[in-house]
Amino acid sequence: MKMRHRNLDEEEEDGSDWNERQFNGFFLIFTSLLAVVFVLGKFLHDRPRLQSALPEAGLTVIVGVAASAIIWLVAPHLYDADLVVNDPKYGSDIRDIANGLLSFSPTFFFGILIPPIIFNSGYHINKRLFFRHIKPILLYSTAGTFINIIVMAVLLNALVKADLTGEFKPHFSELLVFGSLIASTDPVAILAVFQKKRVDPQLFYLIFGESVLNDGVCLVLFDAFSMIVGGEGNFNGPVDAAWSLLTDFLISFTGSMCLGVASGLGVALLLKFVDMRQCRLLETSFYVLVMYLPFFAAETIKLSGIVTILFTGISAQHYAARNLSMGAQDDTDVFFRIISHIAEVAIFLELGL
Repeated sequence: MKMRHRNLDEEEEDGSDWNERQFNGFFLIFTSLLAVVFVLGKFLHDRPRLQSALPEAGLTVIVGVAASAIIWLVAPHLYDADLVVNDPKYGSDIRDIANGLLSFSPTFFFGILIPPIIFNSGYHINKRLFFRHIKPILLYSTAGTFINIIVMAVLLNALVKADLTGEFKPHFSELLVFGSLIASTDPVAILAVFQKKRVDPQLFYLIFGESVLNDGVCLVLFDAFSMIVGGEGNFNGPVDAAWSLLTDFLISFTGSMCLGVASGLGVALLLKFVDMRQCRLLETSFYVLVMYLPFFAAETIKLSGIVTILFTGISAQHYAARNLSMGAQDDTDVFFRIISHIAEVAIFLELGL
């Protein structure tokens, strides 16, 4: 999913120094838009013929586009409203709120919205079908992704050779970096569309598995090609470079997978030896943290958080869930689904904005 950052003026605002009014105004508008999407979604579900032509994700994007147009038209007229309300910061606060709504923070996207979606997918995945197709999934996510990057770099290099890029003349290694950046597919869109369309389960798990695991491949290749561009890699020829790429990939992918499985097993062991069933609130609160902790741990040590949190969800459901009380099992199952759905809707709403 492509990140966009659009401002209503030339000055960029990172939102790091927002005051309380700006913060409250931003979330008031954004949560109101979420409420509008949920209400319209109810009417959409009541009309199956319309829903077959317009999925809920498409409806969410349309709401975001409409809200974006309103903000673009109305917000500039409020910049000078500080003269009316006798508040010298009112106009600048409106501008910052509008810029915040019309931008999509990559940090918020990857750190807050993505983990619950991928974790919930792993938690409720059909493990039998997923692991039955693990060989083609790995083939598509490794060889397929690498071929995609090479083809993209070759095509862009042909444009450079044909002098169609003007004064911009990137080196082939720089094109490989760009190819590895855009080759990472979006599992959120795949989940949203395929689940609504109820596609064949085998096709679903082939494409979903590839879209999740290729994140680790793109991460390794991006770092490796960046080292080549920056001159940081001490490679003794192409064979040495290829071997370095292979070892880095194996370390990153297997490390991410092992960290995810270990996280699920660790939670299972802790719940087995520390009986929390008598305190359902603490038990549930502790268990839901597994939705984020392994992701941040993986990102901290330069592994793939997406691959880690996927296998955390799979292992947690298989090993840890049975150590919960029946009430906590039901509570956490519903909680994971709710947070995943809200995060998914928020992503498509921001896509429209």
